[in-house]
Amino acid sequence: MKKILLIMMLTLTAQAFSVEVTWETLKTLDLDPKTKTVVAKGELKKILGKEITMKGFMMPLDYDAKTVVEFLFMPYVPACMHVPPPPPNQLVLVKMKKGTTVQPSFYPIELTGKLTLDANKDLESSYKMDGLKIKELKQ
Repeated sequence: MKKILLIMMLTLTAQAFSVEVTWETLKTLDLDPKTKTVVAKGELKKILGKEITMKGFMMPLDYDAKTVVEFLFMPYVPACMHVPPPPPNQLVLVKMKKGTTVQPSFYPIELTGKLTLDANKDLESSYKMDGLKIKELKQ
C-alpha cells in the first residue's frame, strides 16, 4: 500500500512540475551563421529535454485517419495548404508516446510532452516533442 501511495505522489508531483511554455520562448531559437546549426540559449536551453506544457493547434499529417499518433503543432489555426506554414522555430513535430493515439482536433489543445531540437527539413520544423497527453480546450 505504501508503494502505491508513493507512486501516486511521484506521478502527481511530476505532473505538477510540468513547465508551461509560450511560443515566444520557442521563437528565441537562433541559427549560427558560421556553422549553420541551431543554437538554444536562455530559457529555451533550460526547457529542452524536460516535460513542458504548451497551448496551440494540431494539424494531423494524415487527414483521413480517425486517430493519429503524429501531427504538427503550431501557434495558430491551420487554415489550408495554400497558406505559408509558420517559421521552423514555431513548428513542432509531435509523436505521441508508444501505444497512445489521439483524435484529430481543430480546437485549441494543451499538449504536454518532452521538447527537443530536431530539425526536420521535410516538414521545416526545428522541434520535436514526445507527446504524453493532450487536452482539448473547447470554449
